Amino acid sequence: MSDKKILALGYFDSLHLGHQQVISLAQKVAKANGVGLSVFTFDGNLKKALYNQEDKRVLTNSERSDIFAELGVKDVFYAPVTPEFLSLNEREFLDYLNSKMQIIGYVCGEDYRFGKNGNGNVDFLKKYASVNGQLVDVAKTLMLNQEKVSTTSIKRLLALGQVCNANKLLGRNFFVDGEVFEDRKVGTKIGFPTINVKLDEEKATLKKGVYYGHVFLNKQKYKTIINYGERPTFNLNKTVLEAHIIDFSGDLYGKKVRLFFNGFLREIVQFVNVLELKTQLAKDMQAVKGKVYD
Repeated sequence: MSDKKILALGYFDSLHLGHQQVISLAQKVAKANGVGLSVFTFDGNLKKALYNQEDKRVLTNSERSDIFAELGVKDVFYAPVTPEFLSLNEREFLDYLNSKMQIIGYVCGEDYRFGKNGNGNVDFLKKYASVNGQLVDVAKTLMLNQEKVSTTSIKRLLALGQVCNANKLLGRNFFVDGEVFEDRKVGTKIGFPTINVKLDEEKATLKKGVYYGHVFLNKQKYKTIINYGERPTFNLNKTVLEAHIIDFSGDLYGKKVRLFFNGFLREIVQFVNVLELKTQLAKDMQAVKGKVYD
C-alpha cells in the first residue's frame, strides 16, 4: 500500500456513534481507493486550550487511544493544542496537514469546522480539495430520538446520572480507568470489600450516586456496584470512586482497572448506623445480581 492517505477529520473527543460513523466511512473510502487511513485529532484538551476553561472529558487521551485501536484505526495524527497551531486559518490548517502527509481525500461530518475561530467548513474543504485534485466524502449528522449525537449531550446525560442513555449515544458503556489505592478498608470490615480508584482530574464527572456496572479481571467479567460521591454514613465528605466487585476476591492495590458503568442504581443515602448500611448493601447486591447484562 502506498503512503497516500484518506484523512478523517474531527475532534473525536468521545468517539461516540457519530464519530464512529465518520471513521467507518473513511475506512470504506480508503479501502475503495487502495490507500491508507489516517485520523486527525488533537493531542490534548482543545476546549481548555481555546477558552482557558475547565473542560471535563468523556475519554482521556489514553482511553481514546484504546478506542481508536478497537475501531481498527492504526494511524492517528495528533495535532498540538498550541497557540501557534490554533491560530492557523482554514487554508493554513489544510496546507499544514498536506505538508505532513500525502492526502488524496478527506472524510468528515457535515457540521465539521476547522481553522481559527472555526471559520472553515465543508464548503471550504470541498473547494480546497477540488483545486488540489482531492476528494471529499461527508457523513450525515447522526440523530437519535430526534437529538444530535454529540459529546455535549453525553456529558449532560452523565451529569444527570442517565448512564443508560449516555451509553446509547456512545455505542458502548461509559468507563473509567484508574489505579486502585489503599484506603480505610471499612468495606472489608463490614463484609463488603471495595476497591478505591483514582480518577483522572479531567475525566467527565457523573451525578453522585450508586451505579451498577462491570469490570474485567483475568479475562473474566464481574458485576460491580460502584459508588461515586461521599460516604455520609461515616461523615466522609470527600468525593471518591469505589466499587464492590461481586464474587471476586484478590488484591488489586497498585493495579489499573477499567470500571464500566451500565446504569444508575440509587441515590447516596446517609444511614443511621452501619447495620442499616449493610442491609442496604445486601439489597444492592441482589439487585445487581439480578440485572441482565449485555
